Amino acid sequence: MNSYTLKEVTNKKELAAMIDLPWKLYANDPNWVPPLKMAVHDLFKPKHPFYETSELKSWMAEDAEGNICGRIIAVVNDHYNKFHEQKIGFFGFFEAENNSFLAKTLFDAAEGWLKDKGMTSVLGPMNPSTNYECGTLVEGFEDPPQIMMTYNPEYHKDLIEGCGYAKAKDLIAYNIEIEKALPDSFKRITERIERSKKISYRTANKKDWQKEVDLMLEVYNDAWEKNWGFVPMTEAEFRHTANDLKQVVDENLIIFAEIDGDTAGFVVGLPDLNQVFKKIPSGKLLPFGIFKLLNYKKHVDRMRVPTMGVKRKYHKLGLAALLLTRIQEAAHRDPNYHFCEASWILEDNLNMNKPLIKMGGIPYKTYRIFEKNL
Repeated sequence: MNSYTLKEVTNKKELAAMIDLPWKLYANDPNWVPPLKMAVHDLFKPKHPFYETSELKSWMAEDAEGNICGRIIAVVNDHYNKFHEQKIGFFGFFEAENNSFLAKTLFDAAEGWLKDKGMTSVLGPMNPSTNYECGTLVEGFEDPPQIMMTYNPEYHKDLIEGCGYAKAKDLIAYNIEIEKALPDSFKRITERIERSKKISYRTANKKDWQKEVDLMLEVYNDAWEKNWGFVPMTEAEFRHTANDLKQVVDENLIIFAEIDGDTAGFVVGLPDLNQVFKKIPSGKLLPFGIFKLLNYKKHVDRMRVPTMGVKRKYHKLGLAALLLTRIQEAAHRDPNYHFCEASWILEDNLNMNKPLIKMGGIPYKTYRIFEKNL
């Protein structure tokens, strides 16, 4: 069937239908994890701080019977383009039945709008930027995704490439066995680094959360500035995300490294609440999902390290290895955690890939960012 009607999403009813599409497409996929609908809706609210510097347009496709069968968004991120002095647009939230004509219909709409906005190339998927969820899963379909990581059918890669896209960058996810002892060689490296510098550590204090958020933002935007695909987060955007996560973070899994009173770096560990969300197939916390969340949260045995940052002036000290050691030790002290995912890591970020491999991390998932010239 190659007859589709494309609709721009312009109201709450259409947005709800677009957000609901994955429940249809993944109904029989045992590894798909339903997202919390309230979190997805929040990201599309015009008052979300992301839109202070960005513009987003959404489309969905219907088949001849009026059934929604695909969706896509296009984004112009002025903050990104001013920072990089480029004119790059983005696509994201792509979902579709396995049909190349359908995919082309969706991508043509997104690309046409981006061209009209003066963009010269496209990157994606970004949902809606690298500061949120991004990438298409291309390797590692055996396990469900961890919290705040994407998931898709294997055919997505072929559909995207069929629309003229090529690989821009791969993002790696590492699996670490928390109970497995760190290799002696890795321990010697970290001990040598600690002897050479006076480094102190502390965990986060939720009672002074806004101050902790200020410190994380300061490090984050400094540490990531030179990384591929980086988009500086505004203070409002960072606070919005951090305040959402405050409800689920364990302050013992947020660790700061300090040198002579200066916050040199930090690492964040999150419980993998996808293990809980899997038990809430509706994606709704109310009326009964909240009880499942409270009941199953104590059974979560995986965690994810979604972000870590070291100020650039300290990059040569090996603080990444030290922070990874500290987060592994902190997780080991909690009897619930058995596995940790460190993700995502740029494939060519040697400052992160090397210590992760040396400490026993195993690359087990690969996500891809695609690009296309317009």
